[in-house]
Amino acid sequence: MSEAAAIKEEILALTAQHVERLHATWCHMFHSQTCVKYLHRLKQHAEALYSDLLEESEDKQALIHRDIAALQEEEVQLLGQLYGGDAVEERPENVPLIVWQLQLEHTVEQLREELPKRRAEVQELQLQQEALCGELGEQPLPLLLEPLPLPQELTAFRQHLGQLSSERVARTKVMKELRQSIEQQLQQLENDAAERRLLSEIKEDLTPETFERLRALQQRLAKQWQELREDIDATREKILGLWQRLEETDEARMQLVRDATEYTQSTRRVLQEELQRCQLLFHGKLKTIIQHLRVQINEWWDRTLKSRQERLRFASYYTDWYNEELLELHELQLEDLKLYYENHKEIFELYASRAALLARLEELGAKSKDPTRLQNRGGQLLKEERERRDIACKLPKIELQITELVRVHEAKCFGPFLVQGENILQLMGRERRHNSALKKTPCSKLRSQPTAATVQSQLGSQPAQTSLRMGTSKGANSTQQQRWLRAPGTHPKKKLQDSSKLVTNENENVPEDSFKQFTPSSRSSLLPQQVGGSKPLNLPTPRASRMWLKRPKD
Repeated sequence: MSEAAAIKEEILALTAQHVERLHATWCHMFHSQTCVKYLHRLKQHAEALYSDLLEESEDKQALIHRDIAALQEEEVQLLGQLYGGDAVEERPENVPLIVWQLQLEHTVEQLREELPKRRAEVQELQLQQEALCGELGEQPLPLLLEPLPLPQELTAFRQHLGQLSSERVARTKVMKELRQSIEQQLQQLENDAAERRLLSEIKEDLTPETFERLRALQQRLAKQWQELREDIDATREKILGLWQRLEETDEARMQLVRDATEYTQSTRRVLQEELQRCQLLFHGKLKTIIQHLRVQINEWWDRTLKSRQERLRFASYYTDWYNEELLELHELQLEDLKLYYENHKEIFELYASRAALLARLEELGAKSKDPTRLQNRGGQLLKEERERRDIACKLPKIELQITELVRVHEAKCFGPFLVQGENILQLMGRERRHNSALKKTPCSKLRSQPTAATVQSQLGSQPAQTSLRMGTSKGANSTQQQRWLRAPGTHPKKKLQDSSKLVTNENENVPEDSFKQFTPSSRSSLLPQQVGGSKPLNLPTPRASRMWLKRPKD
């Protein structure tokens, strides 16, 4: 049971107790009708008391309601001014009116205090914006006192002021850098007073017009400085070129130019003086310089494999009228030759490698015609044959690479690649057919090779050893040699006469597996068991087969 219910029960009990005592007293004093009459009066008094209390309470309740309504109305007005809203919170059912009234009074008091603060804040923001916009030359954003801006509007306005403040800081920094850059440019250019006077006339405010004037001045000075820089670089390059042509040795003058490294008017004056001096010397040595260039051109003609007709096209090479135009033509020709070689460097290197291999192949072919080469017992013949095979393998690969590169050149340049005035592919094809024809020369070439009798006369003895060495040096005749060695009843002299057939052309390719097609047992059968006598011959074997052939004992 709640406290209010208990109190109400106590009031009812107290009232009943007092009514009973009054009724008892009245019954003791008066007769029953009078007691009833007094009870009616007591009832009237009780009704009047409760009516008065109830009326007073209702009046008080009405007053509180009026105060609450006034407070709510003021709250709506203040909320509309401060926050742009009119939503008023409803009183909860369990909250007494007086408590709700006190809460409303507290809320309204806070809104009343916030209103002047908001107005003061808006005025301060207006002043800040006016100062920043005046300094930066920007248009201000509208911000009114009536009606007051909403909180989100104030937040956006503060962000706007923050951006203006950041812009002010950035512009201040840029302004400082611009002025420092212009001062540095003026010092480098050793400029006249007109530009400095213009710089001093430009205000130091942060408006776009000021920056535009400063940037225009900076660009004009930068253009002048760039022209000065290009002029100094071009003059220095001319001087270095003239020094190289003149083979300058005046260290004092050269050091003076090397020390002039800054891009200033003083550097320009120093370089122009040196350029004029070198030009005077250059005109006196023009013929020597052109002749030196002709030597270089001739060297690059050789590198690029130019034919005589191609060289004659450069008619300036053969004139004796020396002037600057002739010098320029020679320089352009030399530059073109270097660029042409650099663009086709791989082709030239491959063609040089091919020429070296062909020269070596001719050298080996010349050695093969020497009759004394058969006396070599140190494996030189085998080394030469291996080298010949390696060259025969490398040449097609190099020619294939050259052909691929030349095809690319023809696709880009729409013309053939010339070597000594001839299409390189046609030239290589003709040389290839020529070498192929030499390899396929009929037996007249073989007849010119030393026969077995000649070998016997040169070596004095052991013809069978020489013929065997000659026969086994070529894998292509291994089967023929085996039949010759195994033929029963063959006279040794006849075998010696027919041994010349085993001599082959040294330019032919020998298959790599010429010794791999037989087993060790079958290779040993290549040795003759008996030639004209009861004892086997002591025949030397090739170096490659000594590891599996055992030499017969005497």
